[in-house]
Amino acid sequence: MKHFVIFLVVTICLGINLVLAAKNKAVPITDLGSNHWKENASQVLNDKHRNLLIPDPQLIDNIPDMRSIAGSAGKNIVFAEDGQNVAVIYGLFSGDPENIMQTYVAYSTDRGLSWMRYGPLSTFNARRIYSGLDAEQNWPDPNDLRVHFAWHQAARISGSYVASPAFYAKEVVYPDGLITAAFELPYSEDRDVWLPCIAVRDSFTIITAIGSGLCGNYICYIWRSTDYGETWDTGRVFIPFPWDKYGPHFRLGSDGYIFFYWLQMDTANLNIFVPYYCESFDYALTWTEPRPLPYPCSTSGWWSGYDCEVVRDTPVVTTKFVTGNYDYGRIVVYRPDSGGPGNWHFKTTVLIDSDTWPYARCPNLAADDSGNIFVVYNRVFITGEDTVTDCGVFARPAHQDTWYDWGRCTFNGNIGYMEVAHNAPLIANGDSTIIGLIYTDAGSYPNSGGLYFDCIILPNPPIPPWVGDKEKHSALPSQPKILVSPNPAHNLVKFVTSSPITSLQIYDVTGRLVISHPIRVSREGRFDQPQATSHCFIWDGRKHNPGVYFYNLQTDENNYQGKIILTR
Repeated sequence: MKHFVIFLVVTICLGINLVLAAKNKAVPITDLGSNHWKENASQVLNDKHRNLLIPDPQLIDNIPDMRSIAGSAGKNIVFAEDGQNVAVIYGLFSGDPENIMQTYVAYSTDRGLSWMRYGPLSTFNARRIYSGLDAEQNWPDPNDLRVHFAWHQAARISGSYVASPAFYAKEVVYPDGLITAAFELPYSEDRDVWLPCIAVRDSFTIITAIGSGLCGNYICYIWRSTDYGETWDTGRVFIPFPWDKYGPHFRLGSDGYIFFYWLQMDTANLNIFVPYYCESFDYALTWTEPRPLPYPCSTSGWWSGYDCEVVRDTPVVTTKFVTGNYDYGRIVVYRPDSGGPGNWHFKTTVLIDSDTWPYARCPNLAADDSGNIFVVYNRVFITGEDTVTDCGVFARPAHQDTWYDWGRCTFNGNIGYMEVAHNAPLIANGDSTIIGLIYTDAGSYPNSGGLYFDCIILPNPPIPPWVGDKEKHSALPSQPKILVSPNPAHNLVKFVTSSPITSLQIYDVTGRLVISHPIRVSREGRFDQPQATSHCFIWDGRKHNPGVYFYNLQTDENNYQGKIILTR
């Protein structure tokens, strides 16, 4: 009880946030030596991991157009925390040369080695079906938590687009492909919305989509469900014209927090786009006034040029800025170094900064449960006298303010548009992080191609092997040797420690002891009492009410205390 009271006081004190204004501050990237050594070292490291985990790469399906995944502000891939289950939404050839696509989904339960294809979800053939998906926390788990889908269908008649609706569906039984019928979001066809983004958490499902301009506007709308998509409101104006053009990307944190990010047109020059954000603290019932972020150059505002994530309730943003080429540009990251929700103090890190070819594009964010953050990008790499288009990675270890350039990390040589799953699962007892991504080698129709799944495996913490030991250890502060995830959680909470767990107590907010023994899930799925030498335990919170809980965990080496948020 003494430990609990001390922890509660510390938690309350640390919860006080600083109030600071946004400011542009450059942050240097660590010097990693020659690109040749960097590239070879990262290839050796990743090949070593991949030989143990997955062949490289895996074909999901043949697709008709590069925009089968590129074109949504939302994500087209979700990766489960177990590092095995993957869900993808994409466009598949319809057979109609004018309206070439239908909406399909594919599931893998073995980290991309095999795929199950389901669909079409769409109700008619379309020229564009920009899509997105998100999964509930702990997906998949014994409670049948689901994947949720959003997409729009834009048909073209006699060479011209007609007003298009946006749709929603969710899985009923995973991975059997039983998915609800397409539900048309209220008034979405009248508003002619494109580019939906979807996020799901705590029984709330949120979708944004932007007017295409065919109806004379680029108004962004938002739809909200409070019961996991069973019922929906009629949609409201989220960002009025002329501010937005491609729709926001957004992610949910805990307790109703949402961070929205988009590229906003400059009213003085509609060819220039400025990074903007706003926040919500009540699951998108209301939101703050838009605020700008500093930007190092102009941007075209292209839909595949920005992404955001919420890592431990702190927003992270990446954006591609144009430096003279329409598709490729400069990669920038924004992350607060102080402040709190509503009053962040953002700093700017330029990851790729060049005024000459080759530039980078398609920046994507991912994060793991340790708090490591990754920016994956697409770039033309020079290899000897040849060039190849592949993906590179920057990694920011948890508790650090340094970005490490891993260089080229996919080594396939022909990557077009790509997207990365937000969640990067921890594997190998937490020693490594696996980043899941999909990409195409297709061009614009009628040039078809393939949709592929691939993985990037980095150590935890993600510090490259060519960084000197002195620099590596001096850069890393002492880190807790415990992982508690997911947190917040719907029901099951996993405790992973570096040394054997000897005891675990969990208290509610009144200080009442809720449980004094951890629970282990056996391979057969049964809940058993733990063995004294176990390093991993799972607490079954399904018998307890939603709310805040505090744990006190002892291992052979240390004592750990922390907070758990249990939601439904």
